[in-house]
Amino acid sequence: MRLNRILPALAACATAPFASAQWSDNFESYALNSAIEGQGGWHNWDSSGGQQAINRVVGTTGTIAPFQGSRMLSVVGSQVAGNFRSDTVHEMNGPYNAGAGGFTFTTRQYIPTSFTGETYVIMLNEYADFGGPYNWSFQCSFNATSALVRMDVFNQAAATIVNGDQVIAFDQWAELKVEIDLNNNAAKSFYNGVQMWDFVWSDVLGAGGSTAIAALDLFPATEFTSAIYFDVFSLAPGIAGIPIGTNYCNTNPNSTGVSGRIDAYGSPIVAANNVTLEATSCPNNAFLFFLTSTTQGQTNNPGGSAGNLCLGGAIGRYVGPGQIKNTGATGSASLTINLTQIPSPTGFVSAVAGQSRNFQAWHRDVTGGGATSNFTDATTIAFL
Repeated sequence: MRLNRILPALAACATAPFASAQWSDNFESYALNSAIEGQGGWHNWDSSGGQQAINRVVGTTGTIAPFQGSRMLSVVGSQVAGNFRSDTVHEMNGPYNAGAGGFTFTTRQYIPTSFTGETYVIMLNEYADFGGPYNWSFQCSFNATSALVRMDVFNQAAATIVNGDQVIAFDQWAELKVEIDLNNNAAKSFYNGVQMWDFVWSDVLGAGGSTAIAALDLFPATEFTSAIYFDVFSLAPGIAGIPIGTNYCNTNPNSTGVSGRIDAYGSPIVAANNVTLEATSCPNNAFLFFLTSTTQGQTNNPGGSAGNLCLGGAIGRYVGPGQIKNTGATGSASLTINLTQIPSPTGFVSAVAGQSRNFQAWHRDVTGGGATSNFTDATTIAFL
């Protein structure tokens, strides 16, 4: 349902039960010409039962073929006695809450030149059937009269225009993308590869929302809105360039004159198994490997090193095949890790939801003409 006015949050959004760190739907598992409402988690706004069969899974329609595979979703306006029967919702059953890292929402959309009316793609940070609470984060309209793609911004203080409104890419599959950083309550919107806005996820449509992803809403704004098509919805963990850990530890500068740094990227959700460690500001062409432990520590100059070890307890080393890195000409190195095969002194262990784990990098160095070693700082990831 389109946000016609700002509604105050009536209650805090409850933490969703763990379901999946990644959601996608390409409609291939549904029968042709079947109503999407009541299938695969899709349902009408404010209704988990008694579905109105309006929006349907279809195959090639006229000259319009699915983006992938043999099926796509047709969304069309339909209204009876003031109720938008084709307002279709998919709730996101978490854990997409504050601190859960970055997520990228994408879908492909086909709007024919014959399109009439207006339609919306909406994402909410709070949603509960039969009366809410509701709170909106992303509301993007596609208007046949103006031929424009517009992202609604009701709270100007919570958004920065990048390229703003875009012209609808008629008669082709266009990508709609939203990058959502739940660590920093920030988001970016894109249409067909062009960024439209930077914005505060919880507040762009009115202050007081939640730092969460609660639901997707496909809303034809009038009963006269003609059919448009969607394919390949995805909400996947990860946004390039946004760390998921919290750095700590007192470190010593290496031979570059600065202290090395470690960051973790991807998602803190164990089920996503999507974590990459990256060490930067290290000496060039130095051998490096990563360390891990569930315990933090502070041991200065262990074994004569010029640096400080920031881990304690049982420390595992990433020294398996392909895991010992060289920092090369950039003084940096990275490693994508498997959360089901974390090294420990007694063998491999798995990351555990609800447990924090710490990471650091050790590297070779040369100071005063003599060989030594040093460490980056450390980062801790609170796994979900």
